[in-house]
Amino acid sequence: MTAPQSRPRVVSAGFWCWAAASVLLVAFGLLLAFSPESLPTLFRGMGALFAASGLGLGFLAGRARLGDASFRRAAIALSLAVVVILALFALYSRGPVWLLIMILTMVGAVLMMRPPAQQWFDNEELK
Repeated sequence: MTAPQSRPRVVSAGFWCWAAASVLLVAFGLLLAFSPESLPTLFRGMGALFAASGLGLGFLAGRARLGDASFRRAAIALSLAVVVILALFALYSRGPVWLLIMILTMVGAVLMMRPPAQQWFDNEELK
C-alpha cells in the first residue's frame, strides 16, 4: 500500500488565490449591490452577480482543495467566465479593484492547471 501524496504547493497557492478573489468578489459585489448612492441598475445587478459568483468560486475552490477533480474543473470554468465578465466591467466602470480580483482569479486558475496539480488530481481521482 502506498502512502497518500501530499498536496502540491501549486494547489495550495491556487486555492488561496481563489479564496482571496472570492472574498473580494463577495465584499465588493455586496458593496456595489447595496450602495446607498444612486447607481444604474446594471451596476447593482453586476454587484449581485459578482457576490453570487464569489460564493460559488469559494465553494468550488474549497472542494477542489480536497482533491476532487470535477470541482477543480468547475472552478476553472467559473474562473474563466468571471475573468471575462470582470474585464468587461472593469473597462466600463474604470475601477482598478476589479482588475486585482481578475488577476487573482486568473492566477488561481493557471496554478490549478499546472502539471504538478494535474498529476495530483489525477492520482486522487484513481483512488
